[in-house]
Amino acid sequence: MKKKFVMLLTIVLALTLGSCAFAPVNHEGGDAPRTAAIVPLKAQRPVLGLVLGAGGARGFAHVGVIKALAAAGLEADVVVGASSGALVASFYASGMNAQALEALALKLEDDDIFDFTPFGPGVVQGVRLQEFVNRHLNGRRIETLAKPFAAVATEQGSGRMAVFNRGDTGVAVRASASVPKMFWPVMINGQTYVDGGVASRVPAPLAREMGADVVVAVDISRRPTQDANDADVVIRPQTTRSRINDFKHRQANIEAGEAAANEVIQEIRARLAAAAARKINGNAAAALSR
Repeated sequence: MKKKFVMLLTIVLALTLGSCAFAPVNHEGGDAPRTAAIVPLKAQRPVLGLVLGAGGARGFAHVGVIKALAAAGLEADVVVGASSGALVASFYASGMNAQALEALALKLEDDDIFDFTPFGPGVVQGVRLQEFVNRHLNGRRIETLAKPFAAVATEQGSGRMAVFNRGDTGVAVRASASVPKMFWPVMINGQTYVDGGVASRVPAPLAREMGADVVVAVDISRRPTQDANDADVVIRPQTTRSRINDFKHRQANIEAGEAAANEVIQEIRARLAAAAARKINGNAAAALSR
């Protein structure tokens, strides 16, 4: 009887392990995230860029920042995100307003985006995060979102920053948020990627490349990062420190983001006004030279 039980247990274990993946799936083909040539957004009015930085569960502060900007009548035209910032940025770029973002943030549970596994190169596979994003975006690819959006990731090995501005949004966000040793790295066209914050926690220059006349960066790092200083305005919310999958401080962090953003609203307005004046003067000079 004991022998039969051991054999049965062995068969069950073999079937279970056989159904598990032990290495990242290679995402390839037309839907795979990729870098396309950046075409700067052009507009008669100043283009506002918003860069949401890396920082795990402190990323709830990004929702508060967007909430404060919306209340002031300010809306970003181009959006960049790294790690947890890429998650929020993808939803904002899809057209989700501040109220919808806050409602989603407040009902988010850790098992909505964390699929823990005892096997593989990390304790979180990341498929659940990928599916969560694509489900809420109705499967829209990056290039079909309402606003120009880019998620940054890091090439594993070289440490170079990768910019995903085309292809599967969920896979791009997953790659951007794949914290080393916690998440499995994401393989795209044979190259493995990890968390974008490894290469740049607040990739402010990228928003400028995308056409932003005024760049607002949100730095939720434990220690201020130099990357953010390339922005015109830097918002540094006083967030509550917590583990990456600990959401119990979400409300406090949303409020911290909102408070920090409210402190710089007038500075953002002044930067936009100055950019508008430069555009008017530039257009006038161009007309006179014709």
